[in-house]
Amino acid sequence: MLVPELTPQGETERDPGLQPERTALAWRRTVLSAIIADILIWRGWLHGLTEGATDGLLTTDHSAQVIGLGICAVLACLTTIVLVVCAVGRIRLLHAGVGVLGHSAEIAVPTLMLRTASAAIVALAVATVCALALGF
Repeated sequence: MLVPELTPQGETERDPGLQPERTALAWRRTVLSAIIADILIWRGWLHGLTEGATDGLLTTDHSAQVIGLGICAVLACLTTIVLVVCAVGRIRLLHAGVGVLGHSAEIAVPTLMLRTASAAIVALAVATVCALALGF
């Protein structure tokens, strides 16, 4: 029978197991979903730009729909960049491991990162719904 080793604070040493890998896979799925939403919104915006042109060139008169889709496309791109930054930061933190950090509480999700990622996901959802409402 193995007895867990105690740290100087009197707590048992944490074994992260496969948590870093599971977290990395979850972040990758989230970022992939965000990129797919970005591509669809950008595709709709580009289609709206070229819709009225007869010779394939971009039109110079932009409707409110095209401007709205452009705003949605930029917002979606920015939120995806924020998600990628949060994902890379979290994956690096987990891969550093408990041995390097010294205490299991230090690998908890930082509040700022959690709030930033949540706000980015909500903003991406809003941009997607707005793009759908504008008819891309």
